[in-house]
Amino acid sequence: GQMSWGEQVTGGKNVQKCFDDMIVLSDNPCAEALTLKVGYGSINGDIAALGLSNTRFIGPGQHRSTASDLSTFMASLETGQLSINGDSRNRLFSALKRNIYRKGVPAGTSGTVANKVGFIDALLHDAAIVYAPSGTYVLTVMTDGASWASIADLTRQIEALRVQ
Repeated sequence: GQMSWGEQVTGGKNVQKCFDDMIVLSDNPCAEALTLKVGYGSINGDIAALGLSNTRFIGPGQHRSTASDLSTFMASLETGQLSINGDSRNRLFSALKRNIYRKGVPAGTSGTVANKVGFIDALLHDAAIVYAPSGTYVLTVMTDGASWASIADLTRQIEALRVQ
């Protein structure tokens, strides 16, 4: 609430464009620019206030989290427990549902998925809210050296267990 969507961030992109690219395209330069604009201290304070004790923004390209923290964040987002106003919440959900990386969790479920991926070097992660026929659930898979296909397969296995 302290900057406008039209405010310039980087490379001719404003906050709105960088926000969208960061989520939909997993654009790291926009993510880093927004992180610097908001500030590590402010972000880490917000993260701590959410109770995400294993997530920390340390410096450029140095961010740490756990599947548990990411799942807690996604569950809090889905259940409306985060203090995000209606327009911003809708904008975030829209971006998560338009994520272009659909070969992980989304490929392993028959439901609609709102997800955010992360990948660098051999790390491949997918944090998702799954709106499955058997009910809504959150699934976060963090891997080192795995593939989208293995994340999709794990999702299929989890869904099969959920409907037993």
